[in-house]
Amino acid sequence: MGEMGALPTVIAVGAMKCGTSAIHAYLDAHPQIAMTPLKEVNYFFGPDEAPGSDPDRWWRQGQWHRGASWYASLFEASAPIRGESSPGYTSPSAPEAAARMAALVPGVRLVYLVRDPVARALAQWRHHVRDGTEARPLAEALLDESSQYVARGRYAERIAPFLRSFPREQLHVVVQERLDRQRRCELAALYAHVGADPGHWDAGLAERRHVGGRAVADDVPLSLRRAFWDRTRDDVDALRELLADELPEWRDPATPC
Repeated sequence: MGEMGALPTVIAVGAMKCGTSAIHAYLDAHPQIAMTPLKEVNYFFGPDEAPGSDPDRWWRQGQWHRGASWYASLFEASAPIRGESSPGYTSPSAPEAAARMAALVPGVRLVYLVRDPVARALAQWRHHVRDGTEARPLAEALLDESSQYVARGRYAERIAPFLRSFPREQLHVVVQERLDRQRRCELAALYAHVGADPGHWDAGLAERRHVGGRAVADDVPLSLRRAFWDRTRDDVDALRELLADELPEWRDPATPC
């Protein structure tokens, strides 16, 4: 480990269950890039005071109270490209994250991961079932307007605060399905975006890493898929317009094959 103490040049900001663990690993595998040892630093949200007395749990509520010097201490200053990955930055519960980030690291390169909204919601539900925080049946949970299953999958809406705080060219969107199936091409574009050699490739990068869980949209009953898609259709259209990309990997369940 080299000298510690520098601000990041790249941050993967989400979305949850879309492959940030994989992106963190793929970025860290590049010889020009040093990512933080752990994901989910969660620095740019949370209260001004410590949220409780247990430092090991602060990351859950956000670590803004630790201050910029602490944050800088997490990064390897000798690395030409330094980064972290925290899906919580695009959580509906963290509206302050984008402005705080822009104030501290205005030139940072942002990476945002997206995935078929239905598959993403299913993966999140399974995650919460495993950790004991979700006991409701799938349909009841996913269609609950007070939950975040829909909100976290409204990608254009979630990234809007960042586009108000950063120039569009600083944001690179990775489609999870393409990362899984066209990894070399997707990583070349990602590396170029963060300022690393886009030609880097090795055998380790060819190995499939955890990419947001194995959930697929077809694992959800058709009636529930349709009801859920109705709640995200307008946002998917907005994302398509933003990216100038039809996102053909995502199929509207109301549309015949």
